[in-house]
Amino acid sequence: MDGYPPEYISHNIPLIVLSGLGSIRSGPRHGSATTYPLLQEKGPHILSDLPDVSGGAADELLACFQELDAKDAAWNNRPGKGKLGTMAFRIQSVGRDYILPPRKANPPSVSPFLSDDSQTSGRRFSIIPTLHSPLSPLTPGFSTFPDGIMTPLWIMKHQELLPSTFISFFHFSVDPHASTLEDNKIKNDINTIKTSITSSSYKIRLIVVLVSLESTSENYIEDRISTIRRATGLDAKNSLFFVPSDLSIVEMRAFVGTILSSIQPQCIEYYRDLSKHTRRKRNRGSVPPPTAPPTSGTSQTLTTPGWNVRYEFKLGVFAEFRQEMDVAGRSYEAAYESLLGDEVFESIASWSPRFNEARLLADTLAIRILRCLLWTSQTTSTVQSWLNHKSRMQDLVDRKGKGSGSYGWKAWEARWSSLMAEMIEKIDVPIFHIQERPDAQSVKLPVIYAIPEKAIPVGERLIPWEMLHHPGYWFHRAATKTAARRELALAIPEEDRRIPDESQISQVVNSKSRLYDTYLCSEPHVEYAITEPDSFDNAELLVKTCRRSIDHFVRRQQARAVEALELDVAQEYMRKGLWKDALHILKPLWQKSNWRRAGWWNILAEVCWAVRQCSRCTGDNETLLAVEWELLSDSLSPRSNWHYDFSNCLDGLDMIKNKPYAIIEAEHTASTLTASFAFGTAEGHVGANIPSQLTVTSRAQKSSTPITVSEISLMFEGGLRSFKISHDPNENSISTTPTGEVQFHDLALREYLNTEAASASDSPSFETAPLQFASSNLTFVPGVSKVFSFVSVPRDPGEITAARANLDLQEKLFQITLVIPLSNHNCWGDWWVRRNDGLQSKKLGTDRSYAIEVLPKPPKLRIELPTIRKTYYTNERVELLIKIINEEEAEADINLDIQLSGPSTEVSNFGWGPSFGQASDEETRDRGTNADAEASHISDYRLGILAPSESWQQSISFQAITKTTEYVLEVKALYRLSSDPDTTVSKTTLANLVFIDPFEVNYDFSARIQPDLWPSYFYVDENEDDDSSPTSPTNRAANGLKQRWSLTARVTSFAVESLVIEDMSLRILEIKNGALCNISRREVSSDQKLVASNDTLESDFILDLQKLSLEDRRSSGLLLQLDIQWHRKSVDSCLATTSLAVHPLVVPFGEPRVLASSTPSDAINRLIHLNYSLENPSIHVLTFSLVMEASEEFAFSGPKTTTIQLLPLSRHTVRYNIMPSVSGKWIQVVFRVVDIYFSKTLKIRKIDLDDPHNTTTPALCGCCQSTSRSAGQSSPYAPSDTHGDSSSRAITSTTTPNPEALSPRTSSHGPATPQQSRLRPVGLNEQFNRPLRRHVWTSKRHWTRDGLDREREEFFDTRVTGRQEIWGTLKMVVSLLAEGDIQTAQGILDASGVTLPTGDLINGAYDEMGNFYQMSEHIISNPQNLIVQEADAKGLEAESEDADEDEIERRREEKGKGVLKSGDTLRVKARLSDRGGPDIVIALAKDQNLRVLTRKIQDEAGIFGKGKVRIAYLGKMLKDNETLQAQGWREGHVVNALVFQ
Repeated sequence: MDGYPPEYISHNIPLIVLSGLGSIRSGPRHGSATTYPLLQEKGPHILSDLPDVSGGAADELLACFQELDAKDAAWNNRPGKGKLGTMAFRIQSVGRDYILPPRKANPPSVSPFLSDDSQTSGRRFSIIPTLHSPLSPLTPGFSTFPDGIMTPLWIMKHQELLPSTFISFFHFSVDPHASTLEDNKIKNDINTIKTSITSSSYKIRLIVVLVSLESTSENYIEDRISTIRRATGLDAKNSLFFVPSDLSIVEMRAFVGTILSSIQPQCIEYYRDLSKHTRRKRNRGSVPPPTAPPTSGTSQTLTTPGWNVRYEFKLGVFAEFRQEMDVAGRSYEAAYESLLGDEVFESIASWSPRFNEARLLADTLAIRILRCLLWTSQTTSTVQSWLNHKSRMQDLVDRKGKGSGSYGWKAWEARWSSLMAEMIEKIDVPIFHIQERPDAQSVKLPVIYAIPEKAIPVGERLIPWEMLHHPGYWFHRAATKTAARRELALAIPEEDRRIPDESQISQVVNSKSRLYDTYLCSEPHVEYAITEPDSFDNAELLVKTCRRSIDHFVRRQQARAVEALELDVAQEYMRKGLWKDALHILKPLWQKSNWRRAGWWNILAEVCWAVRQCSRCTGDNETLLAVEWELLSDSLSPRSNWHYDFSNCLDGLDMIKNKPYAIIEAEHTASTLTASFAFGTAEGHVGANIPSQLTVTSRAQKSSTPITVSEISLMFEGGLRSFKISHDPNENSISTTPTGEVQFHDLALREYLNTEAASASDSPSFETAPLQFASSNLTFVPGVSKVFSFVSVPRDPGEITAARANLDLQEKLFQITLVIPLSNHNCWGDWWVRRNDGLQSKKLGTDRSYAIEVLPKPPKLRIELPTIRKTYYTNERVELLIKIINEEEAEADINLDIQLSGPSTEVSNFGWGPSFGQASDEETRDRGTNADAEASHISDYRLGILAPSESWQQSISFQAITKTTEYVLEVKALYRLSSDPDTTVSKTTLANLVFIDPFEVNYDFSARIQPDLWPSYFYVDENEDDDSSPTSPTNRAANGLKQRWSLTARVTSFAVESLVIEDMSLRILEIKNGALCNISRREVSSDQKLVASNDTLESDFILDLQKLSLEDRRSSGLLLQLDIQWHRKSVDSCLATTSLAVHPLVVPFGEPRVLASSTPSDAINRLIHLNYSLENPSIHVLTFSLVMEASEEFAFSGPKTTTIQLLPLSRHTVRYNIMPSVSGKWIQVVFRVVDIYFSKTLKIRKIDLDDPHNTTTPALCGCCQSTSRSAGQSSPYAPSDTHGDSSSRAITSTTTPNPEALSPRTSSHGPATPQQSRLRPVGLNEQFNRPLRRHVWTSKRHWTRDGLDREREEFFDTRVTGRQEIWGTLKMVVSLLAEGDIQTAQGILDASGVTLPTGDLINGAYDEMGNFYQMSEHIISNPQNLIVQEADAKGLEAESEDADEDEIERRREEKGKGVLKSGDTLRVKARLSDRGGPDIVIALAKDQNLRVLTRKIQDEAGIFGKGKVRIAYLGKMLKDNETLQAQGWREGHVVNALVFQ
């Protein structure tokens, strides 16, 4: 924006003056007081006699105000630096004396208005002249008089001198002795300032701020402030403020924000009043009279259209002060159109100074219009307005000015473009923002141009340049116009470039002004002076503009535009002779430009020649060699009349002290020599010959001299050594193509030891392997390719890649090394073959011909595992034989590595077999045998040298773990042959070892009769030790109760082969609750030791348990383990032991038992003796009722009903003789044993018939049922164990002693009367059980007996959970409840081990395994309102009008009448609020209301009890008595099911 007055260009914001605050002053801009006319002589003064408010707090307060000074803020309505939100203010800090601009100019010394009479009579009668503003075109003596339109001083008046608000600061003293005096001074000063402002006729708002530097009472301050406010007439809300002394910096900022926020409406109103005043003057329609008429015949006053331009400009400025940019834009556009109309601009002569003033005003209006458009985000309209002003100015200059073909017009175009770029930067257009630290997840490319705004019609065609581009494009355009300006300036004739003498100045200026347009630019003798230092520096301006453009292009990643501009800057430096600066720019541009990657060789050649020139001028010989090498390439266009000789590229330079050496990377330059490499095959083996070819091609200019390479070095990645080709001029090619473009050389590689490299290395392990070399003719003629063919021998397996070729050129004056990569091209390689008729090429079948996969040398060493098995078993000792056979033709030095890997490496004793230990220690030490730190790894075992056809074998062994798993055995042999010791050959063998469990066992734990006598309760052993003694159970004599149990182990073989079981034993791991256990076992016959696959072997163990103390009635727990010793059938197999855990066993000692056994009669055929043994281990006298039910299936002898009393610690056996009615059939014997006192039905335990201690034989199968105990009573036995034979009981459980166990019992032969109130605590080892009782309920539904029967039948037939026998028991119990037989039902529940926690089946039942069984009310019992008559049932099936609609619908669906048709069905998806699971889909008829949907959702989601569901859709609750579609639901939408508990 240089060249334009800053007042014309700057954005106008309200001015606020701070008077008397702090010590820092930032008053009007320097020079304003002297530039503005009559400011010092006639300007009103605002004075105050009080001192300034100073100190640290005052300076901090002033700093808070200055932080919100928006003189450097962005020109937009967005928050930013220097703004309070979106509000912007210009803040000045002044002292106690401030001068306002005068409103009127001085009157003339002699009035120019004289009457005619005075002229005739000699008397002078003066008429009082009309005074105007000092800046008015009506005031004589000012620059705009008489026909000027506008001056920048008018904007400076309102922006720099005339504030909208005057804030005066006063020190508020807290001294009580001087407070009255100080307050009176403040009052007088405030009134004086108000009087001064009023007398100046300006409507400036006065704000008073009282600053307290000391703390005092708040009430005291309020009273004083009220007194000051009343005396001065200030508004306490908007005009008078108080600053306490204890404010922090944050509170100060908030206080300043409060003041400015309250000032903003007043400022806007101030400038609105100025706009009204200006509008009234414009609407008068007449031109005011001047203070004095202009001189006759020289000029005339400003016309009415000119005054309208002036008024519209003022209205636009005042609107801009109010930040009403749309209003300001309309005013500026009106002023712009009036200015360029026929009556203003067209009436001004081109030779008049007013012509350039009008151009300046037109530019100012155009600039302000552009700012208003950008402020309102009208980007395309901004560019169109910019183009419109440019075209109109060009037309005006062509018609009335000097034309647009001069350097002045190009200077204006450059300035106009730069102004657009600077305005975009100043306004900070949001679309051009660039993220300084972009987020990795949201990386957005910078925007280059803005899309058209919505106000542009859709169908309107826009050229690309009408889109607003970022500032870089505008700076680039300015640089282009600056270059054109320089070209036109260089064409100025010499006579116009001379500095005119003072006598000729006016004549020369007048003559030149008619030839050259000097608007906002220099005169011809300055633009292009005779002496160049005196000329205007267009190069510096161009470089500066290009640099600014480069910054924007770089930030937007426009690389090619950046490179083009950098080339322009470098050329400008070269014009000025700044060779180092130019080379600093050109060097990276030459090396890494996008032109090289894109193949733009013409522009790259221009860069190369520029780099060459800069390198020669700066003496950078290395860069000169590199660029001369590239200029020699035929990729670049040849320069005419240029001799290409690379060996003489340094000729003409000064004597070089050190011989230059340059390394040239061929991949970063257009190299003169190129190279490619190809292997003859895609795969090879270690030690095999691999044909290879290196092709070097000269791509030099055709007119260049040949290039001689002194040496070529070829490097590889992988197991192939590098080699060198040295130059030998006597070597010639052995074959060429007919055209001679390809020459074939067959190389014979030789080896030499690299002793120089070995001696140069300090490391003793430096590789001194021999290198390969060859010689050939390395002189390359332009356009000729040389093919070097040789044979490669790889030594290591893996991929081998040709890495690079280094070409060394040794000349007299310099040396270069050309590095050519060979593995960065993906092209199909050529392979040259010699034929009788010459050379021929063929394409290789791969695009990676520079690489080859070298396979290891095929091993002939054979590894065998002859003794491996398909399956192994856990806990087994494994021994594997490893056999190695050398089938190579030479001796092999072998190292072994053996590893066992799998999911678990917890194997033990992994190592060599027993035979390995026979070797001596020295031999073992020489071989290096060592086991790895891991238990399953033998590493680096040196086997030694194995002759051809010789074999070696050795076994390894380890102990398998106890878990089933799978291992992988890896045997790896690394060996070197004596014929090729440098090559390591590998041979690996893998074997899978599968380990499974050999056995699985099932256990049966049953009771047996203890043959020994029980101890007597009435006998006391005086020698028995005191129970309180700490003697361990093993050392104490057991005198407690004895019980015998049988544990049968059924062992099933899962092995794939027959195994031999040597022995099975039962081991005690732990016994709980004070008992001793003795285990005996039946002998296993010898023919059962061999167990085939899937065969089962049984073994019975007799457990004799005895409590240590007779008083101990607790249940005892056993932890046992079954040990099986087995081996394979082979003789040499090792013995293995498999340990299988037995589930915890619980043995009850406190409850009576009933043991049943049967034996056939020896005397009478078919007669069976049935014995029932009753045991009373408690300390009470127990009375039992025995009932044997008669049956048609058999006859029996014995008591049908009898009562038996058992003394404490006693046993009794009852015998029945059974005679079956029919032989060969099973009979069912029903025998019940009931404890009369507690109505406890005892469970009868059947003794196995194959018990060796019981001599019975199989005769019958009995089913024992018994009656139940009375309701309200529990088991009297403490401790009790209802699951004595269950394997699911916890062995560590304890019992609660029963306080009633020692209470007296009533003994009788009849049933005892139970005591209902006698309840006992339930032990932790018992299931809580209550007596069965009926369930009484009333149904809302009308049930019939037939309907209930069908429901129950379907219910019990469709049960899939739990145990089927328990469901059968519950079905029988439900039937007995319906018949009223609660006693029998209770007995069945007890016999089946079913417990009821509450005694009511509605709360569920539990079986012995803990499974829960739940039934509904209508399944358990009949309702009280059951319908008996069929007619009544049919009548109630009808849907009565009074019935609930939900119940009717439910009954219709249950009866099958509510079947939905597919055409009338809606599929509603409901989303529950109490879970995050899948949505529920409900089928619903279109005419069904919302209540039906709610019930179906409850049933589907399992919401019962107090849970309720409400349906919400689109944010509102739906009504239950209306359908979904009636409430606006659309099919496919999801409804929300809100669950309330």
